[in-house]
Amino acid sequence: MGDGEPSLADVVQMLKTLSADVAGLKEKAASAESIHQDGQHHTDRPPRFQKLDFPRFDGKTDPLLFINRCESYFRQQRTMPEERVWMAFYNLEDISQFWFIQLQEDEGTPP
Repeated sequence: MGDGEPSLADVVQMLKTLSADVAGLKEKAASAESIHQDGQHHTDRPPRFQKLDFPRFDGKTDPLLFINRCESYFRQQRTMPEERVWMAFYNLEDISQFWFIQLQEDEGTPP
């Protein structure tokens, strides 16, 4: 090899360095793709199906706990807003179900 040309050992070292750089860039790209600016993980694909039981409410405990669990469920499952009231109603039990039926008769279905 003439002057200024890299030796075989130099080329091998450059390939190792290049390979490490590419691997590092792939790792950074994968991390950047899954983390949104707000710090939450997002992807273009829908979330994998996850079996979560919808909370049930019988009217005997604090309703705020039920509401918070419902909201968490809706966020996790990406439930459409127009489906949320129906899903919550469907999971009411005992006296809370009668209360909701009366509410619908008196004031209509809440938004």
